[in-house]
Parts: sequence; structure tokens; C-alpha cells
Amino acid sequence: MRERSMPSVDWRAGISGLSLSIVVAVLGIFLGFPPIGALVGAAGGGYAAGRMAGRDGLFHGAIVGALDVVALAIATTAASTSVSNVVIDTVATLLSDVLLLVLAALGGWLATRS
Repeated sequence: MRERSMPSVDWRAGISGLSLSIVVAVLGIFLGFPPIGALVGAAGGGYAAGRMAGRDGLFHGAIVGALDVVALAIATTAASTSVSNVVIDTVATLLSDVLLLVLAALGGWLATRS
């Protein structure tokens, strides 16, 4: 079995996908649907990155998802207040981060399938 090397990253596609993801998430916040905006933004950003890269869509979508999680962590930490239940908040954050990663990777994968 032949070993496969790590795919090269198209950073232009990754940053563009992240930008789209953030714009859609902010639009969702302004329209009153913050969780849905973030999820749709992650999937759309992953899809855009996969289409722009033209190859390794799952990989580029996952990169957008990871960058999206970092951007979301920075934004929520800057705007955070005291948390009433740390365990529940931590579990909810982990689950939402995993969901963002999966949706962005799925969007990237779908982009290279068509």
C-alpha cells in the first residue's frame, strides 16, 4: 500500500471560506438566529473553500471549520459574562465546535463531489 502525503493547503480558499462563514454568522445574529447562522455559515464557508481549492474539499472544509472554531472562541471569550454552570457550558461548547467542524468539512466534501 502506497503512503499518501499531506495535501497542500490553498490558504486563499481557506481564508475566503472563513470570511464567508463569518459574514453569514453575523447576518444570522442580526436576523435573530445566531446558532443557525453559525451552522449555515460553517457549511457554506467549507463549501466555498472546497470549490475554490478545486481539490481535497474535505480537507479545505475542515480547515475552514477549525478556523471558524478559533474565531468563534475569540468572539465569545471577548463578550463573555459569568457562567452559571461550567460543566454544561463546556459540554455545549465542545458539541457545537464538533458540529461546526463536521458541517464545514461536509460542505467542502460536497463541493468537490459535484
